[in-house]
Amino acid sequence: MTQSKEPWKSPIWRSEPAFLYSRRPLARYVGRPAAEFLTIEPAAGVVLVVCAVVAMLWANSPWAASYEAVWGLDITFAFGDFALHHTLQDWINDGLMAIFFFVVGVEIKSEIVSGELSNPRNAVPPIAAAVGGMAAPALIYVALNAGTPGEGGWGIPMATDIAFAVGILALFGSRIPSAARIFLLTLAIVDDLGAIAVIAIFYTDDVSMAWLGAAGALIALAILLRVLNVWSGPVYLVIGVLLWVAMLESGVHATIAGVVMGLIISARPLLDPQIAHARAQEMAKDGLTAEETEQLVKFARDAVPPTERVQARNHRFSSFVVLPLFALANAGVALSSDLFATAMTSTVTLGIILGLVVGKLVGITAVTWIVVKLGWGRMPTGTTWPLLAAIAMVAGIGFTVALFITELAFRGGDAALLTDEGKIGVLCASFLAALIGALAVHLTAPKTPRTEDADEDERAVEDAANAGLGLAHCCSQRLEPRVRPDLWRDAVLAPQNLMSQPPATKMPEDTEARKFLDEHTPEDTVRRYPWFCAAWARLAKNALESGDDVAAYAYARTGYHRGLDQLRRSGWKGHGPIPWDHKPNRGFLKSLHQLSRAAAAIGESDEAARCAQFLRDSDPAAADALT
Repeated sequence: MTQSKEPWKSPIWRSEPAFLYSRRPLARYVGRPAAEFLTIEPAAGVVLVVCAVVAMLWANSPWAASYEAVWGLDITFAFGDFALHHTLQDWINDGLMAIFFFVVGVEIKSEIVSGELSNPRNAVPPIAAAVGGMAAPALIYVALNAGTPGEGGWGIPMATDIAFAVGILALFGSRIPSAARIFLLTLAIVDDLGAIAVIAIFYTDDVSMAWLGAAGALIALAILLRVLNVWSGPVYLVIGVLLWVAMLESGVHATIAGVVMGLIISARPLLDPQIAHARAQEMAKDGLTAEETEQLVKFARDAVPPTERVQARNHRFSSFVVLPLFALANAGVALSSDLFATAMTSTVTLGIILGLVVGKLVGITAVTWIVVKLGWGRMPTGTTWPLLAAIAMVAGIGFTVALFITELAFRGGDAALLTDEGKIGVLCASFLAALIGALAVHLTAPKTPRTEDADEDERAVEDAANAGLGLAHCCSQRLEPRVRPDLWRDAVLAPQNLMSQPPATKMPEDTEARKFLDEHTPEDTVRRYPWFCAAWARLAKNALESGDDVAAYAYARTGYHRGLDQLRRSGWKGHGPIPWDHKPNRGFLKSLHQLSRAAAAIGESDEAARCAQFLRDSDPAAADALT
């Protein structure tokens, strides 16, 4: 449901609303627009760009000395005889960035357990593409810098910036197939994992075995607590802080502690969600006491995987505090004419630019082509090879992690100059990759998210969704569904009166559904299961369980619109309860339920919420039975 434009009028407020929901001008014209801005996908990338530009302007302004003074400020934390001395820039790079890598570790864990990386057939192409996208840029850089003082920077062009890359695709909205978004996200996550491994193995000097042993003991303790089913967040927080200190003192980069703790966090909920939901429904029947309300809060918390809760709590802090501070502290390069001229002829700068702009394109596209041709995986659904190549160009944006590695890569007398050349290379390459990649995506992505002969009721659903209406509001409009004659000419249409008992319809078995999922499009399978839309719900459920979220979404949408057509023919006006005691209507509600699940699986959270709300509005009892 859309939020009211006048939230201060809601009767929920006891006396007056919170500031953000008040009618004060500062809240209406600054607070709420800012809060809405933070929820859009490209927001983190926009903030990063602004901070990078500010850093560059600051470092090249008359106040350039203050830039060095601020980020070079020495900050000391002392605990008895033990003290940590670092500059403000180092505290950001070693301390706050550990939080960023912790969130990355949590995302990797979620993907491995229940995401794209959990299904080998879906995971192989983006994983292989990530490997190719790391190897090709590194090889290009080494080819230009082997035997030179800058050869240690080979790890710089390997990294893809998640926030920027995903933000670029988000600019094109529904023109980008959901499977293509997931491909890029998975690729970027694996890419970051590879960058983390490079940092740990190749950019670590002067290892202290005593501190490294202490770090190993702390990791073992955290794993033991997970095995013993200890779920207390503060316990792991204390272990994480101690692990960070041990890693920092060991010589291994301290941000590795964040990744390790992220991988240890459980990606499975403590409570069974269905049982917790049923228990909550039972408790709420006769009203709730204060103790029961507190128990419901625990149910809601513990029925969600900790990885999801951690991402929800830390994602914005990481994206809008940690990374902007990192950009401010590291993107400022004093660009004199001599330095810029030197950088433009430097093999370090040239290697980074070619590695990110050309190497990513060649490595990702070539390896994906090989994997698909060998049958080890399949192309993302709805993605053409030109679009895949455009996405590979977008993956050449290496801003955050590339700058991070630049600070670690060079040693010796020319380290400062090489670092500046490396930063210039990263900034130029990221700008070129973003510009060229966005143009390529614009040229290769589908011009419209729907075909011209889409059903009229489906177009109305999309129009209403774009207007911020819920599905229940949309379906209350007077729609006259048109059935495509080419698609349904061989289909047996449902009887006009759906209140009568329908004829027996064969439901697809799991293996049969899997076969159709692999070998046919939803439009092909419609000829075999033309009438009973519950079959579409079953296909969607099987596809979700097998990890093919995009196909599940297509199946569920087909079942939903086929069921909507049937209900219209029976005289249902788009509002009021849908009779749950007849099989065709159960099929429609099941399809709607699977559509909500599939939309959530592919990241369309708004549509998932609308579907769930429509299901509950149509029949609360059916919603309880299905969820």
